Amino acid sequence: MKAARKPRRALAWCGYALALALAALGVGGAVAASTVDPAFQPVLARLVADGFSETKLRRLFSRAEMVFTQKAMADKLTALYMRKYGLRLVADVQGRLAALGWYPGPVDGRLDRMTRWSIRAYQTAVGLAPNPTASEALLAELDRRPEHAPAGLAFPDFSGQEVHDVVLTPERLAEAREFYVRNAKALARVRDRYGVPEEYLVALLAVETRVGHYLGDVVAVVNLASLVAGEDPSRLASAFAYERPDAKRQAWLDAKAMEKGEWAYGELKALLRYAEAQGIDPLSMPGSIYGAIGICQFMPSNALKYAMDGDGDGRADLFNVDDALMSLGNILRAMGWKPPMTEEAMRKVFYGYNHSQVYVNTIMGAAERLRADVASGTLKP
Repeated sequence: MKAARKPRRALAWCGYALALALAALGVGGAVAASTVDPAFQPVLARLVADGFSETKLRRLFSRAEMVFTQKAMADKLTALYMRKYGLRLVADVQGRLAALGWYPGPVDGRLDRMTRWSIRAYQTAVGLAPNPTASEALLAELDRRPEHAPAGLAFPDFSGQEVHDVVLTPERLAEAREFYVRNAKALARVRDRYGVPEEYLVALLAVETRVGHYLGDVVAVVNLASLVAGEDPSRLASAFAYERPDAKRQAWLDAKAMEKGEWAYGELKALLRYAEAQGIDPLSMPGSIYGAIGICQFMPSNALKYAMDGDGDGRADLFNVDDALMSLGNILRAMGWKPPMTEEAMRKVFYGYNHSQVYVNTIMGAAERLRADVASGTLKP
């Protein structure tokens, strides 16, 4: 079935482009929009064909903020490509670092913990701001400043559990504790209704959004629309210029772009429906690079299913703390949270929320620290 569906989906963009051309000539519908970013015109056409109000969509897509960006799709495809094949750019950085004594691992094109540590170590040594990513700018610095590692450089042991270290810093844990105290009543209501202890709710939010302090620096509807537009391979060519994928790998990239774009289209529709139901301007909602929204970072399809009114005002606003906490309890219960819970069962639920063992490890670590604070009396709800 998958092999049969792909050709039809691949032809979709041609169909949308034809519909737009006909509309511009006054034939068929009236979807042509001269003020809409050209990359988004096929997206608008699809939404209209699926029953969304053309008037509202025109108003939304004609606003200055609605500008296509390739970053969301490029980042997603880069991560997938690196996992499958390794990245030429990362391998070149690893090779240069290894030659200078900063990197002891394999030159495999994968940005693992050791590679990130080695990049930071080199950057610190030459006076650059630590930024553990592979880039052409870093390659240029390595060529310009080939600083050798000191003799006998001790490399860290990364055999233990990996966590997002920044979440467990004193500053970030202090934010979590303050949130715990300030929202003790709302947290208790969620625990009573869904059986999720306060420390796990707070720990998850500490990982997702710094307990509401960071909701994303992009607009969710723009990124989701951009992911849909990114199904068109021509819009992403520059993102893989350094990699120079061969025909087989390019075909794989094109198929992945179509797959992720189709997923994003479902989330875009869900976001527009959620915004309409809650009376929220879609462009007022910040989100993750892949469209997750709110204090608890729900994907829009989950917002439609699990968002709850936690403060009794008749709305389920995921940017409202009471609503977000109740919604979080609701989705965790749906994912399998049912006391009493073993650690293995809790880990399974959190992995369902975000498919990353590092993510799960960090939640468990933050929750352990909060629980110890409560037990010792240093954290008093």
